[in-house]
Amino acid sequence: MPGRAFAHLSGWETKLIADELKQSLEACKTLPSPPGVATKIIALANDPEADIDQIANVLSVDPATTTRILRIANSAMYSSRRKSENLRQALLVLGLNATISLALSFSLLKSWQKDKNSQGLNYSLYWRRALLAATAGRVLAHRLGIKDSEELFLTTLIQDIGVMALDQAVPDLYENLGDKQVHEADLTAHERERIGCDHADVGGWLLERWSFPSRIVNAVAASHSPEKMPMSNPDGPFTRCVAVAGQLAEVFLENKGERHFDELAAMAEELLGIDKEPLGEVLSEVSSMIPDAEAVFQTKILSKELSDSILDEARETLMLRNLMALQRVDSLEDAAEELEERTKELEESSRRDPLTGLYNRAYLDKFLQKAFAEANAESTTLSIAFADLDKFKAINDTYGHGAGDQILVATANILKANVRGTDVVARYGGEEFVLVFPDTDFVLVKAICERIVRSFQNTRHDVGGDVSSLAVTISMGMATHNDGRRFKNSLELVTAADKALYTAKLQGRNRTIPYDAIADAKAAAV
Repeated sequence: MPGRAFAHLSGWETKLIADELKQSLEACKTLPSPPGVATKIIALANDPEADIDQIANVLSVDPATTTRILRIANSAMYSSRRKSENLRQALLVLGLNATISLALSFSLLKSWQKDKNSQGLNYSLYWRRALLAATAGRVLAHRLGIKDSEELFLTTLIQDIGVMALDQAVPDLYENLGDKQVHEADLTAHERERIGCDHADVGGWLLERWSFPSRIVNAVAASHSPEKMPMSNPDGPFTRCVAVAGQLAEVFLENKGERHFDELAAMAEELLGIDKEPLGEVLSEVSSMIPDAEAVFQTKILSKELSDSILDEARETLMLRNLMALQRVDSLEDAAEELEERTKELEESSRRDPLTGLYNRAYLDKFLQKAFAEANAESTTLSIAFADLDKFKAINDTYGHGAGDQILVATANILKANVRGTDVVARYGGEEFVLVFPDTDFVLVKAICERIVRSFQNTRHDVGGDVSSLAVTISMGMATHNDGRRFKNSLELVTAADKALYTAKLQGRNRTIPYDAIADAKAAAV
């Protein structure tokens, strides 16, 4: 309870509680309420000037609570090397704020655990759940580094105080409740159906009337909807711990093989970011603290056999949950790989000419720029060839565009079959093609282009009709960068190859001509 100065809310969500129900609660003579000592402790909790002497004076009139304070100060929960012989020494071990929270817890327990004329509520089960939740809350506080773990202990201990109030104020509300008392979700659904609100609403309303610190009021009231309190809120982790601690208690009390470890794991991860392995450690620590809690509160909470059984089942379920999570990760990785592959396919498709499957003009332009820059940077050669099918228009006019497309596809196959894996073949447009040969000198590119020309000469195309087969030749022009001649850019290199192709056409087609030959010839003519 930092500073113990709290601003209380005005009219805590009273709109959630119908006027008729409020009247019943206010008129109920057996409604749980803080005893005199607890009222004084609450006043100290809200007094920033309170000191050790004041709390010691208040507790001195309540020997039972004082005994419990000493017992917990000397328990394994605090592991003090020096045994506390009196209340003042215990206060020094625990600290003022922790003592106030624990003293209030013990005082309320002593008063509220007395036999009541229950209208249907199993009070033994109620208090076992409360003590388990309080123990779990303290473990969670230490796990998450939340200060004031004793205040969290107190809040989780009384988070279901609304159940006690409703049991006294609303006759038969909890008759034939059975297993619903263990399962908070079932219990709250039952309450909302009958009275239009649930025990968290009533608990928050009660605690505010009794002037409990606002953080406790808010945490109890929000215990069924903790997700509405973000972790960024100063009281967010505190409130969420209260809710998760209640679920932890529920797990320990469920004894029909229907323990909801999956739900617990999901809740702990969502609200507090606690993963499977740390959650298993929390469960083990809560189990190990049960004997100390039973000694401090002098009540039976859970048998060791049942606790061990629950832990075994929890470990198995959490292990399975971990395996399922790994499977989900594998599935996500597979999906990611599939998506990546599909993306690559789409990218590759966008680079390709739909008819021939060769690279398209857009990709060629980008590749050429990059290849030209690399050739300059590494001082390597770069060769290209500009190719054009001979008299292709006549083929389309004579045999139809279907036959023309067939020959274009065959042309692509011949070109790809005669180049290396590092070379690029692209459809430039219509029946024109450009071949790029990185790190390839004039001698090698000339040999490759001459081989391509011969392949076309030796290939026959079946185009149907009266012609059994048709020969289609190709003309090619070549240009090489950084092999005795340098070009300014990739466009100039392409233009040079195009001029060489034009010369090949003029010289009778069905041949390959290097740019250097026509450039040297022009120079000699001049």
